[in-house]
Amino acid sequence: MPGSTFDTADLVSWPTAKLARWWLLFAVVYGASVMTTATLRDAGVIALAGFALTVPPVALLAAVDITTKQLPRIISYTTFAIALPLLSLDPQASGDGRWSATRGATLMLAITASIRLLGRGALGRGDLHFSPLLGAVAGWFGAREVVASWLATALLGGFVAILIVLSGHSRRTRFAYGPLLLLGLCTSLLVAGG
Repeated sequence: MPGSTFDTADLVSWPTAKLARWWLLFAVVYGASVMTTATLRDAGVIALAGFALTVPPVALLAAVDITTKQLPRIISYTTFAIALPLLSLDPQASGDGRWSATRGATLMLAITASIRLLGRGALGRGDLHFSPLLGAVAGWFGAREVVASWLATALLGGFVAILIVLSGHSRRTRFAYGPLLLLGLCTSLLVAGG
């Protein structure tokens, strides 16, 4: 077309670039916290593979949630189905540790379901489907990390809610909770898990 210019930036739409930036941030933060803590806890090769396999999809879920306020179940379920056996069957896990990922997933799901039920829409269905995956990761380290993860998530959620109200928005303004679930997990691993 005469007079028009071609800009290579047109090849990548703004939402895609924004999603990629968020994905990279979450992948680095989550990957560093989970792999560092797992290494400090002498995780076996199978568990380390399980943790490593969760990094790209978990970061993608958080990035998608922050940009679209949706958490695709198919990604949560598929990642959970792959990670849980790897985290549960690690031969380095001793006795009780073999079931701790399963217990963590169950505990995280129970906490999330209770908050969703009592919170009158505070959490969405995507958060409910995302929580067992994060619970399995936290649970591998122990029940303390699962509970600490939710406490950190609640504090982060409260902080974000205060910022929303202070910025002039309504108390009913919805925000993505998936990234806060992930950051709560990272916080618990770095603080309680180290």
